[in-house]
Amino acid sequence: MEESADNRDDAASAPESYKSAGAANWGTTAVIGLCAGMLYGGSKEAAASVSKDAEVMLKMGSTPDKREQYRLMRDAMEKRFIRVTRGSIIGGVRLGMFTAGYCGLQNLLAEKRGVNDVWNAVGAGSATAATFGLLLPGSVRWRMRNVALGICYGSCSLLSSWMVAVKAGRESS
Repeated sequence: MEESADNRDDAASAPESYKSAGAANWGTTAVIGLCAGMLYGGSKEAAASVSKDAEVMLKMGSTPDKREQYRLMRDAMEKRFIRVTRGSIIGGVRLGMFTAGYCGLQNLLAEKRGVNDVWNAVGAGSATAATFGLLLPGSVRWRMRNVALGICYGSCSLLSSWMVAVKAGRESS
């Protein structure tokens, strides 16, 4: 009997972890965003470097020395590798941070409000878009414009997708 009383005390003193149904795990989504951003950034840089490869081929055709051709090709491949790697890392960090910020804010709002509804997504989308609007380069006036556009775009896109989902739910019932 003493053991069951001790177990009840341990359960009562353990902190409650709030995880509502349907809430995204921000760690998993951040990793998925990181991987997607790396793929996008790398492929964008790889596609952009095609024209640079054509320039190298033109230089190689005009150079009769085999050593010089080899050096040109090696330098071009090294530069391409660095460009693609840099694009992958930058793209991954950008999208990963955006995704982690969005899902983290959405979970925070769901926990603090005690409700998991569309307003958490709207608030998280608006705040994340506004934050990343501040990070874009430009003057203070340009950044404030980006913040305002981020808030409007985040709210409008999430509310419109919610309205489509509600309409689809009404039609199916």
